[in-house]
Amino acid sequence: MNIKKAIIAGNAPSLKNIDYTLLPQDYDVFRCNQFYLEDKYYLGKKLKAVFFNSCVFFENYYTLKELIKNEEYTTSLIFCSSHKHLEEKDFLENFKDFYPDSTMGHEILSRLEKFYAWTIFNDVYKNRRFTSAIYMCAIAVAMGYKELYLAGIDFYNTGSTYAYTQRENLTRIFGDFEKYNGHTQDIELEALELLKELYDVKIYCLCPTSPLA
Repeated sequence: MNIKKAIIAGNAPSLKNIDYTLLPQDYDVFRCNQFYLEDKYYLGKKLKAVFFNSCVFFENYYTLKELIKNEEYTTSLIFCSSHKHLEEKDFLENFKDFYPDSTMGHEILSRLEKFYAWTIFNDVYKNRRFTSAIYMCAIAVAMGYKELYLAGIDFYNTGSTYAYTQRENLTRIFGDFEKYNGHTQDIELEALELLKELYDVKIYCLCPTSPLA
């Protein structure tokens, strides 16, 4: 049986310390947000899926199309890391009119009924929400991936937030990327454990400097 494997890459500093001897033979790569600011191709140019937050989807979608045109990256799938209960009604209703080749992530995430219910409950009642990297993990599970290899996920524990430098032209458009106070190590770890428990998924860490190692 062919087991689907995915590398889920966040943008935390440990991304720069991938142990490439741990990579499986066949895998798909998931990237998120401003991954294109990396100083070299840590996981290559060919991506399976990219994810952008809804609040900056407009800008990142355009940037991605330019990167593809310039042959800097390729991707098969484009996702908005959407949370249906938080999005503006117009954005939800008109999304496909503006981005016909993209998918609202919550539509895929909701296939994991128990996990999705747990996600919404924690967000609405406890102000706890996992990051884009864990969001990608959940989407991968919903898409049938059974082995997840994690990189660049540090739970904001390393002092530096990102593996790249926030340049002025970027922060002018996107802001300063301040950490949302609902993102905690606890909710991230709980989400990963729940995915393993409910959906028989194996999860590995590729970065020896990550708190996950």
